[in-house]
Amino acid sequence: MKKVETFTLSEGIEKAIQDISEKMTSKKVFIVLIAGGTASGKTSAVAQKLNDFFSDSQILSMDNYYKGKKFVEENNLNFDQPEALDLDLFFKNLKDLKSGKTVKTPEYDFKNSKPIFDKLTIKPSKIIIIEGLFALNEKIIELGDYKIFVELGVHSQILRRLFRDVDRTGEKPRVILKYFLDVVWQMHKKYIEPTRKYADIVLLNDYTASIESKNAKLKEDRIKYKISIPNIKEKLGEIIYRLGGVYVGKMSQTDYFFDPAGDYKETGELMIIRRIGFDRYFFMYFGPDDKKTKHDDRYTMKFFTDYYTLANFKDIYQKNYVEVSKLRRSFYIGGVLVCLDEIEGGDQYLTFKFDGKNKREIIVEILERLGIDPLSGIDKTYFQLLK
Repeated sequence: MKKVETFTLSEGIEKAIQDISEKMTSKKVFIVLIAGGTASGKTSAVAQKLNDFFSDSQILSMDNYYKGKKFVEENNLNFDQPEALDLDLFFKNLKDLKSGKTVKTPEYDFKNSKPIFDKLTIKPSKIIIIEGLFALNEKIIELGDYKIFVELGVHSQILRRLFRDVDRTGEKPRVILKYFLDVVWQMHKKYIEPTRKYADIVLLNDYTASIESKNAKLKEDRIKYKISIPNIKEKLGEIIYRLGGVYVGKMSQTDYFFDPAGDYKETGELMIIRRIGFDRYFFMYFGPDDKKTKHDDRYTMKFFTDYYTLANFKDIYQKNYVEVSKLRRSFYIGGVLVCLDEIEGGDQYLTFKFDGKNKREIIVEILERLGIDPLSGIDKTYFQLLK
């Protein structure tokens, strides 16, 4: 079996451009095949850049050949199987393009889960760039003159899929994540990962947390203080009550911090599944901390999930996670959530969560009444403190 060369994204695109330029002949239509896992950047990061470089080229996206939700459900399939595509129409369109004909192709409507036929016009060109999950399928590779596989880890696929499909399909995040774990990842291992061996080159395009976490859109600020104050529960409750706040309640929580370091380089981001009580589960993603502030300032995405998601994550991340159990008492005052945490093992922390808008005065007032220096805050998470 041949050894496939692996490159970073930028180096790989330069290499692909060089190889394609050398391999093209003046007479033959040149077919470039680009495959890879979901949200790997096949379209935006690779196909579009090749298309922009070569003046006489067209992109043919295999996503547009899905037969639709009705067909998939009636035939007990899923969208991550080759059978969900209209490959007969795909091959016909490709044959016509190779023979110099202009073709009308469908465009897949992701919001309504159905194809719109004859929507797109693709003109014949010297280079045809085909991109899709199954572009290196055994039935297709015979057509390819140059083959690229875009690779990224499962951590990257999860996050890109969440951020992309919330906007593209309108599905709720918990539905997107469940589908990824139950179907997409399993089909990736069965149908997509094995086609990597057919590639001429492999491009690594992992998630860039410092840039892409902004797709989470929501931001959360928090600051934490390690404390050792006698009767802190009573003192804190009285202070917040006198300032006009309320006691929310207490609950046991276990946080599972999943560390992507085993999957790709460490980036300072956090992925957490929280078990609340015995039977409630909450997914939380936090992008890298904005080091411009003393407090923890991160882009975030949160939603309820279930036990099966936790079990799947443990399987995916293997030993790359840290478990932290605590008893949390929560208070609310003037837009600030105040949490008193008793960590299993004895340490106590006071955490303030806020939206960054004029909440500092309330926090400082509470801290000073407790005799805590407001400048002694910790911007580290429990994962960082206890790892």
